[in-house]
Amino acid sequence: MKKINSLEYNTLIWFLIRATFIEITAEILLDVAHQDSWISIILGLIIGILPFSLYVYLKNKFPDKNIIAINKEQLGKFGTFLNLIIIGGIFTYALCSFWIVTHFIDSQYLYRTPTILIIIILMIPVIYALHKDFHVFGKVSLIMFYISLIFIFIILIGLIGNININNLKPIFNNSPNNIFYGTVCFVGFNILPLFMLTIIPKNKINGYSPKKSFLFYFLGTLSLLNVMFLTISIFGIHLAELYNYPSFHLLKRVSVLDVIDRVESILSLEWFLALFVQIVVALYFVKKAIRETFNTKEKTNNILITIVCLIIAFLTTIIFVTKDTEIAYFKNILIYILYTVCLIIPLITFFKSLKKT
Repeated sequence: MKKINSLEYNTLIWFLIRATFIEITAEILLDVAHQDSWISIILGLIIGILPFSLYVYLKNKFPDKNIIAINKEQLGKFGTFLNLIIIGGIFTYALCSFWIVTHFIDSQYLYRTPTILIIIILMIPVIYALHKDFHVFGKVSLIMFYISLIFIFIILIGLIGNININNLKPIFNNSPNNIFYGTVCFVGFNILPLFMLTIIPKNKINGYSPKKSFLFYFLGTLSLLNVMFLTISIFGIHLAELYNYPSFHLLKRVSVLDVIDRVESILSLEWFLALFVQIVVALYFVKKAIRETFNTKEKTNNILITIVCLIIAFLTTIIFVTKDTEIAYFKNILIYILYTVCLIIPLITFFKSLKKT
């Protein structure tokens, strides 16, 4: 793997934080924390510093190794067992992310198009990106980051006049348990995926700086706070809860200079870019983890990751066939998988490294 620069690396942080927000997190937050959802995000921003710092520590402690190699070195055979759990968990997350983007396009744009065709069209660029060196994708991520900033600026300009602060009231109208559960979900779906970046060793990042990475962490979570603030303050909690993907429907109110309307199809590309980055990063993690764990050759590894992509494409057509079962799965199963893979296992590695030191 050739080196990527720190800005390219930090744009990955931005996209991983934002990727699943409008499709999963926003709906869950509105369901459990209601108009106090923005409070859950603020708490999540603060609590999320802990796992973010854990990932930074491991990167600084073992600058020439990724998380898979660290586990093998520090924990031996038990580390290999943990790595297999990690591979399974990240594979599951990649599958869910691919299903999310496929279902979103199918339900909001191409509802008359066969789902299998959507899956094929989406999977081709993913497979292509995975067969390139990761530094190439880092440059693509940087370009998409600038495009996303332009879209976000247009959204803010188009919506700022619709804000009604009274829609945020009453504050703290929900039980602390609901607000905290919203925080748990926000951290799980939007902070813990940063764990996947531990597959990139520090010595493969030119000019790596934890401070700059934290700045992108802060800006990324702050941007999601802004999304939730706009959603509730413009729609009101009752209307927001009626919508599937309320933050997407919010884009329908964007008007450019009071002349150009109905731009949500273009502006929502910003979320597609984030999901695309997340899927590629997750599958790149799986690719590198398989190679580190089983010592496969590069050619064999490329064949294996292609097979993994095809398996994901097939499974996407058969999971969550019953409406609304996906949200229950995300809330009750996927969230535990993420906390196990992206928090508990890194903590085991962390404490083992302290003991050896």
